[in-house]
Amino acid sequence: MHNLLSLLGLCGFLLLVSCKANDKNPMLIGKWKGTEWLVMDQPANADANMLSFEFKDDGTYTAGFGSQTQAGVWRTQVDKLFTTEKGKQEIMVKILRADGQSLEFEMNRGGQKEIIKLEKE
Repeated sequence: MHNLLSLLGLCGFLLLVSCKANDKNPMLIGKWKGTEWLVMDQPANADANMLSFEFKDDGTYTAGFGSQTQAGVWRTQVDKLFTTEKGKQEIMVKILRADGQSLEFEMNRGGQKEIIKLEKE
């Protein structure tokens, strides 16, 4: 009986942890347009207005930068956004702000801190 209770407790714990591991932050759902792109706190040599994202509540996303596009699946875990483009490895960015109207990501590319700011379309 003790083993059965322990097993049920473990199953309940795993269920709670697995739910928290993918909270799909509802503040990200929708279409987003880039407004600012910073590299090491300085304006990037890229036009942030050409950047777009769409996060759907079914866990899929699309992203574009000019003529470049990608699609895949997304998930969040607390302040981290994980995206997996079809056929590629999962990547993670830190969510600095997500309030339903504005969105800010911090990422590290090649050892340089980059911040991308977006607004809801």
